[in-house]
Amino acid sequence: MKYVNYAGTVRVLTSDTIADAVIRYAAALHQSRLSDVVSIPTADDFGVASTIEVLLAPAIPVALEPAPDDDLEPEGEAFLLELGRRTEAALAVDTNASPPDFGR
Repeated sequence: MKYVNYAGTVRVLTSDTIADAVIRYAAALHQSRLSDVVSIPTADDFGVASTIEVLLAPAIPVALEPAPDDDLEPEGEAFLLELGRRTEAALAVDTNASPPDFGR
C-alpha cells in the first residue's frame, strides 16, 4: 500500500500498482504540458470502496509514500487499464507542434 500525497494536503491510500500508475501518468502529463482529472480507487476507514478525484497538472505536486499494508486493498484493474491508455496518449503528444497536437 502507498499514499498518493496530492498537493501536500491530501493523502490517498491505495494499492502499490495504482499509486505507481498515478505517478507515471502525472509525469507523462507534466512532460506533455497537459492536465487531467482522475478518480483514484481507495477504501474508507471501514473498507468500503470509494474514489477520490484529483486534478493532475504540471503545477500540482504529487508524491508517493509508503503506507502500512492493508487487507482492504482497492480493486483497480479497469482503472489501471484506463490510466495506461491515458499515459500512452499523453506521451504521444508532440509538444513542439504549433498548435500542439493532442494525440488526435
